[in-house]
Amino acid sequence: TRSVAAVSYVDNKVCLWDTALQRLRTTLPHPDGVVRSSWAGDSEHHLVTCCLDGVVRVWDVDQNEIIAEVTGHHDQLLDMKISENLVVTADDSGVVKVFRIS
Repeated sequence: TRSVAAVSYVDNKVCLWDTALQRLRTTLPHPDGVVRSSWAGDSEHHLVTCCLDGVVRVWDVDQNEIIAEVTGHHDQLLDMKISENLVVTADDSGVVKVFRIS
């Protein structure tokens, strides 16, 4: 089981919680509100975030750094779903995009 829980906040951050110790591990800052976060597949090391600034970010949570950014939306992102190595996003104008992550 995963020992880290990711919680998204619209006040520009994702908090990673150590579920075994029941305490905050780290905070990942974002330039705008985060509406969804999801682990990339079975990985405990890569977290994908969907933000109001229209950008999808892939984080290496061990290093607390962004390893990829995916742009292409011109409106606020409202939702995201990950299936294997595909990320599906939807924005406020109704545009849906599919991105491949590795």
